[in-house]
Amino acid sequence: MLMRFALMFFIGIPLAAATGPFIDYVTYLGGSLDDSAAGVAVDSIGSLYVAGTTNSPDFPVTSTALGVPGTNGDCAFVTKFNPSGTAIDFSICLAASRAIAFALDAGGNMYLAVENGGRLGASFAVVKLDPTGQTVLYDTMIAGSPESIAGDSAGNVYVTGSAGPGLATTAGAYQPQPSGGQCSQAPNGTEPCTNAFALKLTPSGGMAWSTYLGGSGPDDAHAIAIDSSGNVWLAGATVSPNFPTTQNALSRRFHGEIDLGPLRFGDGFVAKLDATGSHLLYSTYLGGSAADAAFSVAVDNSGAAYVVGGTQSADFPTTPGSFETTYNGSPSSLPSLSGNGFTAKFDASGKLIYSTFIGSGEATPVVVDASGQAYVSLVQTAQPGATQPGCTWQPNVYVLNASGSAVAASSPIPGGYLALDGKGGLYSAGLAYALIFFSTPHAFQTEYGGGESDAFAAKVDFSQPAGPSLASIVNAASFSPGYASSFPNGAVAPGEIVSIFGAGFGDSPTVTFGQSAAPVLSASGCQINAVVPFEAPVGQSTPVTVQFAEQVIGPVKLPVVAAAPGLFTITESGTGQGAILNQDNSVNSASNPAARGSIVAIYLTGAGELAPAISDGALGALTPPFPAPQAAIGATIGGVPATVVFAGQAPGLIAGATQVNVQVPENAPTGVVPITLEAAGYYAGGSASQVYQSVTIAIK
Repeated sequence: MLMRFALMFFIGIPLAAATGPFIDYVTYLGGSLDDSAAGVAVDSIGSLYVAGTTNSPDFPVTSTALGVPGTNGDCAFVTKFNPSGTAIDFSICLAASRAIAFALDAGGNMYLAVENGGRLGASFAVVKLDPTGQTVLYDTMIAGSPESIAGDSAGNVYVTGSAGPGLATTAGAYQPQPSGGQCSQAPNGTEPCTNAFALKLTPSGGMAWSTYLGGSGPDDAHAIAIDSSGNVWLAGATVSPNFPTTQNALSRRFHGEIDLGPLRFGDGFVAKLDATGSHLLYSTYLGGSAADAAFSVAVDNSGAAYVVGGTQSADFPTTPGSFETTYNGSPSSLPSLSGNGFTAKFDASGKLIYSTFIGSGEATPVVVDASGQAYVSLVQTAQPGATQPGCTWQPNVYVLNASGSAVAASSPIPGGYLALDGKGGLYSAGLAYALIFFSTPHAFQTEYGGGESDAFAAKVDFSQPAGPSLASIVNAASFSPGYASSFPNGAVAPGEIVSIFGAGFGDSPTVTFGQSAAPVLSASGCQINAVVPFEAPVGQSTPVTVQFAEQVIGPVKLPVVAAAPGLFTITESGTGQGAILNQDNSVNSASNPAARGSIVAIYLTGAGELAPAISDGALGALTPPFPAPQAAIGATIGGVPATVVFAGQAPGLIAGATQVNVQVPENAPTGVVPITLEAAGYYAGGSASQVYQSVTIAIK
C-alpha cells in the first residue's frame, strides 16, 4: 500500500542572520584522525595561536623537534596562523601529551597545561615554550588536575583546577590542606574529595604560591583570570555545603546536592584571592535550587569579573533590567547544566552589577572588551523552532552591552575558546563537529581532515559590516549536518534536500555542486533551500558555489557520502512529532496514534542515490515503478525493530524526498515513542542526522 503525504512540507527555517560581523576567515585544523582545540590567543599583530591535541599522523607541523604527531598517541600542539588565516607561521607538538589549557604572554612565550607530558614524568605539568616553539623553557609538575591557566604582564602564570591530597601548598596559603571530606567515588568505597586549587608560577617556573579552596564535598575550579593588581578570580562548581564564603557574598547558602548516578551537581561559585594567595577577598555561591556551574571568568580594566556558566535553576539569581530574567531552558527531569546559559558581572569588591540568563545550553567561554561588553559563546541546546520574524537566528556568540541589558551584536561562528584583539576582531577555536560551517576560500585548510573531529580557527570582525558569506549547510528535514564516525563532518548525500545559511545571498541565487546546478526550492537573503545533485561524487569532496548578479560566494568544499538521512517533522524543527501518515492516510499525532500492526508512511531526505535514476528537480511519479534508494533502509519504533514494506521516491514530491512505509511492530510500546530509520549504516536520529534530537511517532 502506498500513501501520499497530503501536507505541504516546509523546507528549512532560518538558523543564521543576514546581519552580523564580517567573517575574515574560517579554517579547519586537523589531519585524518582526531584533533581538538584546548585554547586560543592572539598577539599584537593579529596572529592567531591555537592549542589542542592531535593523534593524526598527518597533522600539519612545521617542526618535529619536540614530537611527531601520531607516533605515540596524543600530541599536544600549538599552531600559529598568519594574520590573514591563509597560512601557518609554525606548528609544533609535544609528544605523549594532551593539551588542557593555553596562554600567551606579551613576549610571545607560550604556556601549555598538559596531561601525561613533561620531562619530569608528571601526570600533569605546565610547559613554557619560547616564541619560536622550538625550545622548552620550563616544565613544572602540577600535583593536581589543571583546567585553566592565565598569565600576567610580568610573565607569571596562574593555574587552577581540582586536586586531592598531595598538592604542594606554600607557607601562608589561604587553605594549606584539603578539607578532608570523603566522596563515594572509589570502586571499593570512599576516597578523599577533591578541592579547587590555585597557584602561581614565576617566570622561571618556580612556585610563587599555592593553595586549596574548598569544603567537605567535591569542588572544581574551571576558570581563572587575573586583574591588574595580581588578584586572582576563580569560577567553578561546588557540592560542598561548607564551601568557604565571605561576609559580603551574594549568597552564603548552599542550595543542595542533586545526584545522577556518579554525577553530583550543586552550585556554581565565584571567588577572589589576593595577589599572595593568602587571603580570600571574596567568595560566593552562585546558583538556585537545581544544577548550576560556572565555567569561565574574564576581568576588565576596572577589576570587575564577568562569569558565565550553565544552570537548570528557574530561581537562578538575576537582576532587574538585565537582558533575560526568566528561565527558558528546555525542561528535563534529569539534572543537567544545559538548561540556560547565564552571565553575571561582579565589581572589584564582589557586588553583583548584573546577572542574566542568556541563550539555551551552557555559556562558555567569556571575554570582555575595553568598553565592558561581554562576548559569550554558547554550547547550545537545539531549539530551531524558536525563530523571530525575518532572517534571524539563535546566535553562537552573544555580545552583551556594558549594562547587561541587551545583546549589542552577535556572531554565527561558534567558539569553545575566544580571544579579542582590541580592534574589533573576535577570534575563536573549537571542534568542527560542534557546528557545521563552511571554511572560507583561501583559508589555510579548506577541507575537513577526517576522523571524529577537527579543530577549527576563525576570525570575525565587528568593526566591519557583514559581507556575503556562507555560514552552514544542514539537512533540511533534521536541521543537522550529515555525520558518521567514518566520514567527515558536514557531509551531504546525492539528492539530499539541504538548507544553506549565510548572509547577502541576494535575489534569485544559483547554487552549484561541482559542475552541476542544484535545484533551488526557495531563497532569501540568508537562506537557500536546494537539492544536492544526484551527480555529486560519493567518497569525494565537491566544491559548492553560490552566485547572484555579479557576486560569487565560494567555492568551498564539502564531502559527499552515500547517505545522510533526516526525518521530516510536523513541527518543522527537526525534532518532535514526525511527518508521518497512518494507514488511513490521516496525520499521526498523540491524539491520532497508529495501531500496532498497521502500516505508516514516514518521510525523509538524504537517503542517497536512487535506482532507476531520477532527474534533478523532477517530481516523483504518482504510479509505479518508484525509484528506490540504493542503500537498504531499516527502521525501529520505540526501540523495537520494524519491517520496512516500501522505500522509494515519494510520489509527487521533489526528487530526493523519500517515503518509507513501515509496519508498526505488534510488541512496540504504546504512547509517544521515538522512531529511527537506518540507511546503509547511517542513522536518522542517531549517529548521522538528528544526533541530539528525537523524532517521535504515536502508537496505540
